[in-house]
Amino acid sequence: MTNRFGLQARLNHVAITMSPTDLSPDREAEIISFYGDVFGWYEHRTSEPGNPFVLAFGDYSQFLYLLAGEPALSAPKLDHFGVQVATLDELDGILERARCRQRDDDRVVVIDRKTEPQPFRLGTMMLTNCYVGFLLPLLIEVQHLELQRTSP
Repeated sequence: MTNRFGLQARLNHVAITMSPTDLSPDREAEIISFYGDVFGWYEHRTSEPGNPFVLAFGDYSQFLYLLAGEPALSAPKLDHFGVQVATLDELDGILERARCRQRDDDRVVVIDRKTEPQPFRLGTMMLTNCYVGFLLPLLIEVQHLELQRTSP
């Protein structure tokens, strides 16, 4: 879908500066393990300066770019970025895998699934979401959107 300028821009990455301690080799391994197990994301190393730690979550053009440095990003508790899934089963799978990890690790944050109708120009958008976080300064909001069209 294009915007009013005819552009088909889409978000392709989120870049976050984290303290070097929070991106130590041990912490990186924990991050890869969690986000790999819960979301299916995988590590991708680049040859860019600073040796950023990249978690890819789609094709090569969708990723989370983590760079060790100061000052590190500090965000309020509910600040987040969002990913959209195609089905409610996908959302529920992510939520269940996150809950399993949370049972063994109290650093895992899970905000449970909810569904809210959102007015939309073509009808009502049913927004189902949950939030998941682990060792990153931002949570991930997982969304499923379903348009319920209004009859003319």
